Amino acid sequence: MNPRTLRKTRELEGRRQDILASAERLFSKHGYFKTSMMDIAEAAEFAIGTVYHFFKSKEEIYISLIEAKMEEYAEHVEARVAAAPTATAKIEAVIRTKLEYFERNRDFFRIYVAEWAGFEWTVKSAFGERCWKRYQEQLDLAADLIRAGMKAGEFRAVEPTEAAYALHGMLNSTIYLWILNAKPTTSLVAKSESLASLFFHGVVSPSGRRRNSS
Repeated sequence: MNPRTLRKTRELEGRRQDILASAERLFSKHGYFKTSMMDIAEAAEFAIGTVYHFFKSKEEIYISLIEAKMEEYAEHVEARVAAAPTATAKIEAVIRTKLEYFERNRDFFRIYVAEWAGFEWTVKSAFGERCWKRYQEQLDLAADLIRAGMKAGEFRAVEPTEAAYALHGMLNSTIYLWILNAKPTTSLVAKSESLASLFFHGVVSPSGRRRNSS
């Protein structure tokens, strides 16, 4: 690619990112349905035709933002997991990173939690097709970490995929309820240690395990 073409490509990508950044601010502040394409164009300081050049609809902007968030989240998780020394520490990194990311982006993800029922079926379908793969990758990562922990003797023998679903199901429900709360009284990240303990040790006490096995 020659310098001129490269410069043009960077300029176009810069404009696209400006539109996405403006849309994210407006969605987070006013909600998805109260934000129009014209609002986004004005906030980004572009003509409405420029916005439609990059995105054919508001729905496409929203789905692109979700995809970008999932990509960013995955990068954070992979970096934290790579730096952790043991399978147990890696699972703890998954838990803490997910809670941190959703707490930091609470206003944006509140749109998904609060307004999802109002989206058209076609938007939900597109979201499922384009974003399910990313979520499946996170489930696969957790299952791989659990297998590694079993092999290293850190975890007891379980079905790794089922355990991965249990882990993310627990995290997702915790995040969902926390985001729904208009004024949460505790930090989402503060729940990481208790959730990790619940995942690793369950709710049965050591004495309870002994009674059940006798």
